[in-house]
Amino acid sequence: MELFPKHSLELFNLFWFPMIYGILIIIVMLNVKKESKNRILTYPKNDNKIIQFFSLGFMIVFGKLIILYSIFVPIIAFTVYFYIGVIIYMVSISCSVYAMYYFSKADTSRPVTSSIYKYSRHPMQVMFYLSWIGLGLISGTWIIIIYTIIFSVLIIPSLVSQEKDCVEQYGDEYVEYLKRTPRFIFFKWKNWYKDRQIEHYYI
Repeated sequence: MELFPKHSLELFNLFWFPMIYGILIIIVMLNVKKESKNRILTYPKNDNKIIQFFSLGFMIVFGKLIILYSIFVPIIAFTVYFYIGVIIYMVSISCSVYAMYYFSKADTSRPVTSSIYKYSRHPMQVMFYLSWIGLGLISGTWIIIIYTIIFSVLIIPSLVSQEKDCVEQYGDEYVEYLKRTPRFIFFKWKNWYKDRQIEHYYI
């Protein structure tokens, strides 16, 4: 593993992996109803306009820059890190695509709290970022892993905004879901909770 890769422009560089993910997402989106598609793509509003601006900006910048960067990142094949990275990547994109498909088919009158959503409130996003951790291992590159971790922290205000919207839309049913389900996966940090207003959300 190196901090930065030995950049090169080759046919079989890292960009094939995010391209596969992108194709799978397109296939899912082409097979869902317009209402469900809008539900998936709707970006929640944040009361703090500055936070909303930077969260949305970071999301756009991350997606475009890291995919562009992957064009110049070679794959370091047949190492221990490579095989671990491939496993992480395959599991992650499978779960992310499944979460999107499951979400698109769910009843919009109720919050989505079953299946993969029992283990994470945001499985699409969590698994997407985890897939880039896998790509960092596949390429033997620490900078991709570091960049992904930093961005996954910066995007938290966006996730909180989504949860706030869901509390306002679904009420107590979603509040109970917040109490029992981690924001990310497998674990919950210290909880803060105040009545239905949810000034601070379960983490």
